[in-house]
Amino acid sequence: MLRSILLASLVLCGSAQMDVGCIAKHCAMKMVKAIFHPQFLLNSMCELGCQNNFDKDTTPEKLHYQNCTTTCAVSHESEAGDAFLACAMNNFCVDFPPIPGHCPYKPEHIKKGSSLASAQGEWWQQRGKNALWDCYDCQHVHSMYMSNDTDFCAKTIFPEKGPVKAPCWAYTYSYDLYLTSGGTKTFQQTWQLPGDIPDGERIDIYYNYMGSWHNESWFILEATDNYWILGDCSYMMDWIDVGSILWVRPGYVLSDAENAHIKSVYKNTVGFDYDTFCYDKHEYVNGCTDPKKMKSGVRYQAPPRRHYQGRPGQKKPFMHPDMIKAELAKLGSQVVV
Repeated sequence: MLRSILLASLVLCGSAQMDVGCIAKHCAMKMVKAIFHPQFLLNSMCELGCQNNFDKDTTPEKLHYQNCTTTCAVSHESEAGDAFLACAMNNFCVDFPPIPGHCPYKPEHIKKGSSLASAQGEWWQQRGKNALWDCYDCQHVHSMYMSNDTDFCAKTIFPEKGPVKAPCWAYTYSYDLYLTSGGTKTFQQTWQLPGDIPDGERIDIYYNYMGSWHNESWFILEATDNYWILGDCSYMMDWIDVGSILWVRPGYVLSDAENAHIKSVYKNTVGFDYDTFCYDKHEYVNGCTDPKKMKSGVRYQAPPRRHYQGRPGQKKPFMHPDMIKAELAKLGSQVVV
């Protein structure tokens, strides 16, 4: 067992704090494994620079800050670090300052009769609204199919309903994320999406992203055989990101009439200007990575009742490098197995 493991706080350049007793009770061993991992120290040093510029970032949803922390996390990710972060957030050991924001989508924006069945098969993203999350290159739905595997579906646990029941949708996607050394790294995950949501309703999903818990609300604004429009709001405790993606079948070229219709859908529903959306590099012929070379992301099973849509606004928790050094010194004489 561990004895006398203390963690005073996380340095977050704000009022965010970590509950010492909570960490000692729920995450002590995970913290030990994380701070002895060299990549965890490198990630903390990298993210310190992001935190120092948090208050200076005036972009909507602080996207520069989010891009900075994501780049650090992808460049220096470790399973031990992800597990510690997941434990701290999952057990509510961290408190965050709010940042205003809201989800603009409403039930009346959803295409009548649409459902996740509209999204089955393979898709590439061609246009995106969110200047960060929707504008990474090579966003790709590799496959979307109905699975009757009870054990597979149960890997995702909804906060109120419990494990996702079979049949469920098996959703495998990937995209390219930036590295601090330059270039990109392909990040891929498979999610279990509910198969029992009535047509024409909001779709709520839950997942883990590099150690931090998220839940999203999906709104299908349009659906055809060749493309579909997804509106989404993503939550990570107190943070909210708003986006929209235009998914298109592999090799399909949108006509002028289709682009005009898509533009009208955005204008007449949520009032977005389609002309401002970014264009994404897509398909293997345009330089995206072959799936055989992709590295799968690590996922952690979510225990019940630990996901929620929080207040808008949150900083990502991380350990200051000086804090890691101090804890390592303590652990040299205070850890007993």
